Amino acid sequence: MKRRLVTAVLAVIGLAFAFASPASAAAPAVPVPNVTGPIAVTENSYPFLATDIDLSQYGYVEEEFFIDGNALTYDLTPSNDPAVTASRIETGGPNADGTYPFKTRIVVRRPANPADANGTVVAEWYNVTAFRDIEWNWAGDPDYMLRNGYTFVGVSAQKVGIDGLKAFNASRYGTLDVSAAESPPPAQNRDLLSFDIYGAALNALKGNRASGPDPLGGITADTVIASGESQSCSRLSTHYNKIQPLQNIADAYLLTVCGSQLRADRPEKAIRIITETENRTPFPTSTFPDNGSLRHWESAGGSHLPRLAWDNVAPLLNRDFLPITVGCQKFPLSLVQWPLTANRAIKGLTDWVQDGVAPPIAPRGTYEPNPDYTPPTSPGNQPERLVRDQYGIAQGGIRYPEITVPTGVNDGVNSGGTGGNPLFSAFCGLLGSNTLFERPTLDSLYTDFADYVSQYSDAVDQFLTTDFILAEDAPRLKEISRQFPELQPTAPMKAGSKLTKGTFNLNWVGTEAPDTTFQLQQQSSKKGAAWVRVSKFRGEPNGAGQLRSQPQGTFAYRVRSSTVIPKNNIAEARTTTTPFSRPSVQVKVDRSGPPAPRIAVKGKRIGPNTYRGKVQVRVIGRADGKLPDGSAGAGLNRKSVPKTRTIRKKGRSVISVQTRDRLGNRSKTTRLVIRIR
Repeated sequence: MKRRLVTAVLAVIGLAFAFASPASAAAPAVPVPNVTGPIAVTENSYPFLATDIDLSQYGYVEEEFFIDGNALTYDLTPSNDPAVTASRIETGGPNADGTYPFKTRIVVRRPANPADANGTVVAEWYNVTAFRDIEWNWAGDPDYMLRNGYTFVGVSAQKVGIDGLKAFNASRYGTLDVSAAESPPPAQNRDLLSFDIYGAALNALKGNRASGPDPLGGITADTVIASGESQSCSRLSTHYNKIQPLQNIADAYLLTVCGSQLRADRPEKAIRIITETENRTPFPTSTFPDNGSLRHWESAGGSHLPRLAWDNVAPLLNRDFLPITVGCQKFPLSLVQWPLTANRAIKGLTDWVQDGVAPPIAPRGTYEPNPDYTPPTSPGNQPERLVRDQYGIAQGGIRYPEITVPTGVNDGVNSGGTGGNPLFSAFCGLLGSNTLFERPTLDSLYTDFADYVSQYSDAVDQFLTTDFILAEDAPRLKEISRQFPELQPTAPMKAGSKLTKGTFNLNWVGTEAPDTTFQLQQQSSKKGAAWVRVSKFRGEPNGAGQLRSQPQGTFAYRVRSSTVIPKNNIAEARTTTTPFSRPSVQVKVDRSGPPAPRIAVKGKRIGPNTYRGKVQVRVIGRADGKLPDGSAGAGLNRKSVPKTRTIRKKGRSVISVQTRDRLGNRSKTTRLVIRIR
């Protein structure tokens, strides 16, 4: 309550400051926009890349708004020093005060009920590298924000993104304009209005509007995190260095996969996350420090574009733009799930801003002299390089279980190849790769699937202690590991006794990947017997198989999995089949009882089966016979053999006995009639 009260007071102060009009009639520090919307959605008119997530299951809504106003341009050229603030250009333009009219859009995904919001707004500057507005940071793991009450806002700040919107739906977006209506600006000052446009969007989120509805639907923005990936990360780095000191509009910054240097003298908190695509040469602490406001995190083996974001964006781009297919030299996209560390950063920035709890300082990449280096330097020719292990996996940095318990080489390295959509294939160098280990290497690292899952689970638990993922994301990592389809299952096991009458369950630990089937084979104990497929078998997804009416004999069993990997934007559908597991212990199937027992009578015999005086009757159980394959049967149950008894009663006595084997199969009955006189 105290935090929200302080925020409200600051908002009022900020609003008053934004509207202040000194004698010089200078433009406000941050544009105060008009807000229009939400813009109607129909079957043929909806926001570009509107989410395909069922937001209602989270209690969320998605709405698009237009914002308009007047924006200044900035002179960014006086110094390349990141610590030198930009200058506002307050002359020229249609208003003769340096301002230019703009109109853009924002997309809001928020809790429908403001009471369910946690007060943190993540405002992503759309990335336009592919000539369209793409929200790569949101796509990394939207589920986290939706589960925890965050509000997401996407901001269209650049001309190429607006041009893409108009190409998508001219009737919806035709009135948008973010370009200063003058001659083309010099290259270093491209998108001159973008910084003020972004600031205007944040101003609206903080409650400062000239007119129009609240785009947050009554949610109070306690903390606004400026978020950007790659190209938009670079724009926001410039905002942090040169514009924020003038605007004081963002509370914190989440900057992913760009290497722009940040000034070290600002109070605003910023976490930068980079991957192996960016850190193949060192980021020294002298110019990229960890201090009271900055954190620099490096994800070992990660790729510039994370697989999680690719998978989430691909169907939307297929729907609204172009098929997102690529042809690269190596199989694209590292499997290191570094967006989970971005989740940690969002939580960390919120705690840092609101409560002063600083996030951890991360280890950085480990480097060695590059023996192939020849001056001068170039992007592919640097004096230092990452240290790699015997498999080629980079050392140092934040180390996900995909790195410490590897099933292949994940890295940030790739290049263009053939095939795929040329537009997206041009970015192969940003996609990184994952190269599955050959079978001998996998077998040398893991006994079987259960061994891998166990090692991976332990690695997740250890990784959690480093504090670069959240506790709620650890089970998700473990779930991913349980779907790895390339390792053979464990040897099948039969619960309890290894003896059976022929209908029983075998259990094993195997992949839980969708579209997986298991094939079971059996081998008789007869010398030289071949492995034969078990036909009366139903494999279950959780690693269980029921066998019915199996033939008599003694058998070992083994199992393997086949998984259909569905077609996606990277590869055609394929089926991967593992080697067979190690054989199970032998299981004996016996449905036949032991031979009929013998009856021995001891006494004074005076005729056929006739005795004088008492007699002693002893039942002799007979060993279980061999099974059809020549192996021994289940064996006689000695407790089923009646104890020796003495008969004294004169007259006729009928003795009827049978025995059982260890499975309860009964012998034929032996019957004997004796007389005592």
